[in-house]
Amino acid sequence: MENKKKVLIINSNYPNEGNLYGDVFVHSRVKHYLDIFDIQILGCRPELDSDQFYNHEGVNVINASSKDKFMYYFNLQQPAAICIHFVSDWMIEAFIKRTNIPILIWIHGYEALGWYRRLFNYSISSTFSFVKYMISNTRQMWYMHKLASISNKTGKIQFIFVSNWMKRIMERDTLSQIKNYKIIPNPIDSDLFRYRKKTSDFRKKILLIRSFDSTKYANDVAIEAIKILSKRKFFGELKISIYGKGKFFSVLTRDLTNYKNVEIHNKFISNVDIPQVHNLYGVFLCPTRQDAQGVSMCEAMSSGLIPISSDNTAIPEFVENDINGFLTRSAMEIADKIEYLFKNPNRFCEMSVNASNMIQTISGHNVVISKEVCLINESINR
Repeated sequence: MENKKKVLIINSNYPNEGNLYGDVFVHSRVKHYLDIFDIQILGCRPELDSDQFYNHEGVNVINASSKDKFMYYFNLQQPAAICIHFVSDWMIEAFIKRTNIPILIWIHGYEALGWYRRLFNYSISSTFSFVKYMISNTRQMWYMHKLASISNKTGKIQFIFVSNWMKRIMERDTLSQIKNYKIIPNPIDSDLFRYRKKTSDFRKKILLIRSFDSTKYANDVAIEAIKILSKRKFFGELKISIYGKGKFFSVLTRDLTNYKNVEIHNKFISNVDIPQVHNLYGVFLCPTRQDAQGVSMCEAMSSGLIPISSDNTAIPEFVENDINGFLTRSAMEIADKIEYLFKNPNRFCEMSVNASNMIQTISGHNVVISKEVCLINESINR
């Protein structure tokens, strides 16, 4: 029996029992790699007091407590290929420039976005932290430009973008032209997030599952839409549930506590439990200020929920307005789309099927994993 080729995956936020909301989208692909490759996850977590070793659902993970320790474990691996999720500037000099091992770098978002695209995360009171971020981000953009140059010159580095928008923005913000790349979205587990037929009654059942730690997710806009809906005659027939956790949770949800048909759950839901919640709802409320894909939105769509999101960034690559979901620009538009579904039950059923079919076609795990495995093998055999 042929030995599996070793693939080193570098990711510093891999999920574990104490970090269920880590980079689940990395794990969702890695668990499917296990049948084909010998996988090792390696991360760098300087905040740890000591190195961390664990196995998460069959995947071996090492988190080094310093960059020196990281390089010690890196040099032990001798992989056939290196896959990086969320590349950091220090990695260029540490190993990227000097290794001849093929490198695949997934670009997900913040590591390749200029600081001026994250202004929504800061206020006047956080000026000092913003200036620090601006300086570190400018440095990061310079290193990403350098990384793109190395890729263009040597061909040993290939970029994988989860959306066309993400590629365009990295090129603009790093003043680069990237030659070696593929557009492959994050995989959505079609077995876990299976389509469940939705009757027209599900159009009245609305779900929001979000982190409340960042204004990026526009939870304030979603909640404003609920307040607008509360003034409409049919509001009492809706059931709305909010799941999430984070520093903005209490302040954003406190005005909703008087609504009897709005359930507020200040907790995370593990990825494997989310489908059970999806089964109870028909509409997924997910406005955003910035998303390179919107993985939680795509998971909900795969389950048959109709997304109501925002007409910005990469969202239009996954949501076709009025066909498999809605693209909106304000809380009022969100409320209007919910009212539209309420008044058009047959349209709801049609759009629910469309949502699942489209996501499983472009981002279903069988489709995506096949592309990624081919890409890794091609890089090894080049």
